[in-house]
Amino acid sequence: MFCPRLDHFVRLNQNGSVGKCGHMINAKGFDSHEELEHSDWMANIRATMDRGQWPMECFRCQRSEKIKGESIRTNSIKRHRMLHPIRNDYLIVGGVLDNVCNSACQSCNAGLSTKIGALESKKNFPRVDNYEVFKKLPQERIIEFDVNGGEPTASKNYKKILKALPDNVKIVRMNTNGSRIISEIEDVLKRNIMVIVTMSLDGIGKVHDYTRWPIKWENYKRTVDAYLDLQKRYKLLQLDFWTTVSCLNIKTLPDIVNFAKNKNIPHDWAFLEQPSVLNVKYDNKFTRLAKSMSPKEIAVDRNNDKELEDFISRQDALRKIDIKNYGYKSSPYWKVRN
Repeated sequence: MFCPRLDHFVRLNQNGSVGKCGHMINAKGFDSHEELEHSDWMANIRATMDRGQWPMECFRCQRSEKIKGESIRTNSIKRHRMLHPIRNDYLIVGGVLDNVCNSACQSCNAGLSTKIGALESKKNFPRVDNYEVFKKLPQERIIEFDVNGGEPTASKNYKKILKALPDNVKIVRMNTNGSRIISEIEDVLKRNIMVIVTMSLDGIGKVHDYTRWPIKWENYKRTVDAYLDLQKRYKLLQLDFWTTVSCLNIKTLPDIVNFAKNKNIPHDWAFLEQPSVLNVKYDNKFTRLAKSMSPKEIAVDRNNDKELEDFISRQDALRKIDIKNYGYKSSPYWKVRN
């Protein structure tokens, strides 16, 4: 078994440590890139894969390949075939640059969003800033910059790095909530650097506005169209959609797929793990409507209606909104408009 991420990927963690793939479960963090690479933890993971077995940290990819036949691992192998001939010790840098964000998504937390932090506490909330951690990495090996937030388009650190990318960087990947487009992206494209923009797409219409509050659906669509216009001028710009599937949007997944198809933009998705209350495995009034979509994955665990109701009440109170105003009033509350 082979995963390029074990040797060619480094992740900047929220707490300032350095780790591996962000898709791992219970992944460890280290004080430096060197300490990470020479750790017993990494040696054990590599040895497990060498035996053709799945490390427990890689359960998400294991499950994804079982369900869909592909995963972060298989996609990384495709990238490896392209990057390895350029430099055999290439490095992809991913993770969290900072937590500056203009959105308070239902599935997120203050550690990844200053918007949520400001709602929860006007003064004392987590501040993440990994700019100096990034600068200490072996810059000459970096061939792909895949560091995000937070929301990269709202981050001064992100814009600063884009303006000073070393010449050896060939690819920039950016995950965005689709709230805006920044001029620095076009500046990078002018240097003949490939840019891959992944736009989070967690719902259509009001479902989007609830799950990605306070980003508006109409604004999101304008941003998508702006990227499509930019793509017409720069062939090195690639676009795709990513959906984090939770109980709040599982029933609308076909609508999301159709939107992506109509825009002719590639789309992928994965089940949400945290916060666990939104995990589709639990039986509740949302997942029961969608169980037929994947009977072995949806609504197979205990009932969590009360826990979910309490969670939604807290979330709505924090944002001063009401889920009933976002198309969730009654079944089928999923009737949305593109």
